[in-house]
Amino acid sequence: MPDDSFTRTAFILLRPKSPGNVGSAARAMKNMGFHHLVLADPMSYEDPAYFDTEARRMAWNAADILQEMRLSPTLEDALAPYSFVLGTTSVPPPGARALPPEAAAREVAALLRSDPSARAALLFGQEDIGLTRDQLARCQAIGVIPSASAYPSLNLAQALLVFAYELRRELLGPAGGGAADPSSPDIRPPQARLESFYARLEEALEEIAFLQGSSRDHMMRELRRLFNRTLLTDRELAMMEGIVHQVMWAARRAKPPRG
Repeated sequence: MPDDSFTRTAFILLRPKSPGNVGSAARAMKNMGFHHLVLADPMSYEDPAYFDTEARRMAWNAADILQEMRLSPTLEDALAPYSFVLGTTSVPPPGARALPPEAAAREVAALLRSDPSARAALLFGQEDIGLTRDQLARCQAIGVIPSASAYPSLNLAQALLVFAYELRRELLGPAGGGAADPSSPDIRPPQARLESFYARLEEALEEIAFLQGSSRDHMMRELRRLFNRTLLTDRELAMMEGIVHQVMWAARRAKPPRG
């Protein structure tokens, strides 16, 4: 019987345009033994019944997943509880940690085994535009399906099924060398705490005049990617928070008083 790693994994769909794709995604999840589906920044329809009708028609025997589906008003709210987020795209940005589905599955499974409190999310973008660079910068790693270059974009439910299949295989297989010592797990901080850290980091860099003009957004994306590659533990993040706090203190102490 699948362990609780299945219940600690969520699939997040960002503003999907087709209710049928949502239903198909729910069916793919149930095929692979997953249950937590989240819609972030969901679209609205003139006919409120349209979404339910089309989604349920494509979900077939997975209507229970639609019934329990969580709606989040923003992507930030949707990602907040998770300590590892895998974003998916057919075109990863330069510098991103891009993993094929099997490698992504190994990493997610290793995290869930090493930290019993950890929760992971796989994030999928809108059908026609995918995830933007800013949205991918919120993810600890990027999953890429090695499809044909002539047409690399997969249907939303198809892409979800590929990642869910690989993750199921990994979670049901032997733990191998990926499992950490349970007496000292590398606890990962939730996304909400990471976002709070990034906000304080930006504020500190502003205090020391490191961020300049139009380069601000680009620089913050690059810093996010740097920290995402390191997969900060809870203890490491606490250290970085302490450094940022001290930078703020020193910068403000060095400024002459106003007036």
